[in-house]
Amino acid sequence: MNQHTHNHESTGGLSVARLAAMADALTVPDGGFTVDPATGDAARNGYAVAVHPECEHICDGRVTADDLADYLTRTRHALALPGRVFGGWCDPGDRRVYLDVSAVVATLPAALELGRDNGQRAVFDLDAATSIPVPPAPLPVTGKETPADPTPPIPAPRAERTPPPCPPGNHARTATSKPSRPTPEGRKRTPKNKPGSTPKQSTGGPRKSPTSRRSPKNGSPHSR
Repeated sequence: MNQHTHNHESTGGLSVARLAAMADALTVPDGGFTVDPATGDAARNGYAVAVHPECEHICDGRVTADDLADYLTRTRHALALPGRVFGGWCDPGDRRVYLDVSAVVATLPAALELGRDNGQRAVFDLDAATSIPVPPAPLPVTGKETPADPTPPIPAPRAERTPPPCPPGNHARTATSKPSRPTPEGRKRTPKNKPGSTPKQSTGGPRKSPTSRRSPKNGSPHSR
C-alpha cells in the first residue's frame, strides 16, 4: 500500500471525488466548505469558526484533493473531538487558502468572540455562504476619571442671616452687659442710693402740715 492510498483511507467518509469537489470550491474568492469528515455531511446552518490555531495550514497555490487528504491525516486527532468539522476558505483579498479544524456555533456574537479568542480574521456564515470579518477587541476600560475643569467655580454669594427676634419680656444682652445675680428666695433687694444723694432721716413723729398754726394762748389781744 503506497502513501497515496493510505491518505485516502484516512479521509473517513470523504471520497476522492468529494475531495476533488471541495478543492474546486477553494478556487473561488470567499469560497470554501465546512464538512463533517466522519460522515461527509456539509454544515449548512450557523457560523463556522476555526478553533485550533495549531492546526491551521495556509496554501499559496492551488489546492488539490491530495492536499486535502494529507491535511485530514495530520489533523485526525483534533477532528475526532466532539463538535469538530473540517473547514476550508479562500481569502478574497490575497487568494490564499486556509485549512482549519473548526466548530459551528449558533449565533454571530458567540462566533465573533470565539474567533477573536483564537486569533481569526473572519468567521463563515453558513446560511449566507459568506465570510464576516472579526472586529478587533474593544479597548479596556482604564477607570480614569474625566479631568476636571481647571477654572475653579465661583462661590455663590452667602445670604445675610438676620438674628431671630427676642421673645416678649426679654431683652437682648450686649457684649458689655453683665448678668444680674439671682436674689435668694425670701429676701428683697435694697436699692442702692444714687451717688451724691443724702439718705433721709426719720424724725420719729408725725410731720406737721406747713399750713397748721398754733392756737393762741390766754391773754392774747384777740382772745375774749
